[in-house]
Amino acid sequence: MTSELFTTEPLDLGELDSLPTLPVVALQIGEVVHSKTASVQQVADLLRSDPATSAKLLRLVNSPYFGIPGGVSDVARAIPFVGFHTLYQLVLSISVLDTLRIGAGGHDPRALWTHSLTTATAARELAEEIRFSDPGGCFTAGLLHDMGEIALAKLAPDKVAAAFETMRTEGVGIGVAERLNGLAPHDRVGSRLARRWKFPASLATPIELHHAIHRIEVRERMSAHLRTITEIVAAADHLSLACQASASALQPFGEDGELDATELFARNGLSLSQRDALCDRTRLRLERSRVFLSLVL
Repeated sequence: MTSELFTTEPLDLGELDSLPTLPVVALQIGEVVHSKTASVQQVADLLRSDPATSAKLLRLVNSPYFGIPGGVSDVARAIPFVGFHTLYQLVLSISVLDTLRIGAGGHDPRALWTHSLTTATAARELAEEIRFSDPGGCFTAGLLHDMGEIALAKLAPDKVAAAFETMRTEGVGIGVAERLNGLAPHDRVGSRLARRWKFPASLATPIELHHAIHRIEVRERMSAHLRTITEIVAAADHLSLACQASASALQPFGEDGELDATELFARNGLSLSQRDALCDRTRLRLERSRVFLSLVL
């Protein structure tokens, strides 16, 4: 998308500044974890300063998704089971889910978050299938990849509902539908929020480029690690449509000019039969991931 699109849009990107900032604890834990000198006690003390986030974190780590034997009743006990990196991703996810909570009216928040959770689950399955080093990071990137769309639904629910109706009735991609209904591109919105909230590159890049990774010039300027995680999220985004649909055929990508997902799978050495198996595993694992939806719905 070009910058010219933003000069006449009724919804100015500056309106994103009206959204709350992330809780201080999320930013503090991010700084500590990335400093590489984090201690269990230091992280636990930070979490205890925010009882609401701590309570939600305990709900997640005690869910079937993690399957900690006997469960844990204190955040300090959870850290050895999930690790600092995963714990930070969980705190970040909780914070974003809370900040972007959508009220009644406009587009159905369940549909938006269900798609995000399905993409996250598929991204983890894809990462494990190709033996990528950070499947948990792929899950978080998948969960947050459309947070720009969710932010738009919070700020302009009627316009987002109209955009999805335009997609349904006119058969256009999400990029065209957003422009026709006076919305900024959701990937640009998500990118702006990711920078504002100081996301690491492993999350910010897939949010910004999951609709552009098919372009050679985009892939060539990325590191191998960021290129792979972005491709995983883009493929999972597409895979989630097949997983949620009864038909086995893949839907076309929702962004104008994107290629069929077959090429994305082929670049990562995946066949269509593997795609179908990944769908089956995603559906099974999704049931263990639904605890994330309970935080926002």
